[in-house]
Amino acid sequence: MGMWKDAYAVGNEVIDGQHKELFRMSDELVETIRRQGPDSPAACAQAVAFLKDYVVKHFADEEALQASLGYAGLEAHKVLHRNFVSTVLEYEKILAGSNYSQAAMQQFGGTLIGWLIYHVVGEDGKITGAVKAVAPQVREKARPDQFVGSFAESACEVLGQMLNLTVRTDPGAPPPSSQVSDLGVSVGIVGDHPGSAEFLFPLVTALRLVQHMTMTDPSGLSGMMESALREVANIISGNAASKIAEMGYVCDITPPKMYRGQRPVLEKYAVIKCDLGSLAVFMS
Repeated sequence: MGMWKDAYAVGNEVIDGQHKELFRMSDELVETIRRQGPDSPAACAQAVAFLKDYVVKHFADEEALQASLGYAGLEAHKVLHRNFVSTVLEYEKILAGSNYSQAAMQQFGGTLIGWLIYHVVGEDGKITGAVKAVAPQVREKARPDQFVGSFAESACEVLGQMLNLTVRTDPGAPPPSSQVSDLGVSVGIVGDHPGSAEFLFPLVTALRLVQHMTMTDPSGLSGMMESALREVANIISGNAASKIAEMGYVCDITPPKMYRGQRPVLEKYAVIKCDLGSLAVFMS
């Protein structure tokens, strides 16, 4: 069973067919990286070449469909496409510079998985109404110490779409203690109220999340799992920054950084739960 799920369909035969092809390539890449065979570097280079060629046509077809439907988010969607192409080109340099090391290949695979699943489900689904597109709105201005609510809301939305599960906050849950086996992602916040967001993934939850996304056992692919979670935290934080900007604050994020083990617990936090486990976001 591959990563593609029928729930990912946006309802357009051409676009869905192209998405399935992208997921097929991703499935093959993950399996190749898992085997760690002598063919892995060549397969990874082939995947990069495929992406550079295939997404040009796919993105053009997708943007043409959006234009024909009068999709209001077309220009913003084009930016997402350009950013992904830049990411692929950057990884092409990283992979070549590392002589296609196992660590670099796992990082590439994890980033690809995180980006592809959310983009298809969370962004492309808005084109045909598979996912309800919410127009930017002027939100009630919250105090900076309430920004954690924006991050928690974004986490529930992003993870709910990616996992096709109900994801919710648990207001009464105590802050989880940080363990040496946990995976954490730190995202800097810049703008009117600088700070940071810390995402804490207990190891068992991290394994279940990535297994649910990839339909494979990620226990032997720690680098890919970390990269996928880093991309998920990046998407959540970007969406949260947009929510905060709608309140009238200047807010942006810095690239996420992964860490393992214990981290100082910050005062403001939210616990997020689903059937696969719980995680937390802390904020300074």
